[in-house]
Amino acid sequence: MTIKVLTISGVFMRSLTLRQPALIMFFVCILLSPVKGFSNTGNSSLDILMVGKTLPDAQLKSYGNSNVEINSLKGKIKIISVVPQLNTPVCDKQTHQFSEKNNGLDQHIDIITVSTNTPAGQYEFAKKANIHNLFFLSDNLGFQFGRSTGLLIEEMGVLRRTIIVADKDNVIRYVDFVPGGGLPNINKALKAARDLLKLSKARS
Repeated sequence: MTIKVLTISGVFMRSLTLRQPALIMFFVCILLSPVKGFSNTGNSSLDILMVGKTLPDAQLKSYGNSNVEINSLKGKIKIISVVPQLNTPVCDKQTHQFSEKNNGLDQHIDIITVSTNTPAGQYEFAKKANIHNLFFLSDNLGFQFGRSTGLLIEEMGVLRRTIIVADKDNVIRYVDFVPGGGLPNINKALKAARDLLKLSKARS
């Protein structure tokens, strides 16, 4: 089987032991809570990622492929699952749920995981987790996506947990800024994407 990988960036703090980064990011995921401006880059996610606005363009990386521009993702409805770091319990569970509980929606739309893991790190995660139906994109080098969306937590080099559903033209139709260290409402996001797909089919 082939693992779907668009573009990704990877491994967090290689010099630390495997347990240390996971522990650090576990507490990061718990302690982070939504604030008016999510990033210290000067961009507010609440203003940028509003329903009805177009996703800002940014360059991401994918394992074994050329760089991927957000603008190049036009043409299909998409769920973008933004996680701080894949190798942490909550991020792992979020990614597995989008992979395993979408009831075939992945056959009609793109489900994309974005993190600051390296492309190689994302590939290894997907391989180990036996996830073959999601795309993985890395914001590891330069944090273009994090800065353009306001989701970058600069001092930690991670992205704030967020779910975005966008239409074929990259217009945002649903957004969930996940509070604290909990999981997003996976079912609600999937329903938003499914409803958007039905609407798109009715219009075509």
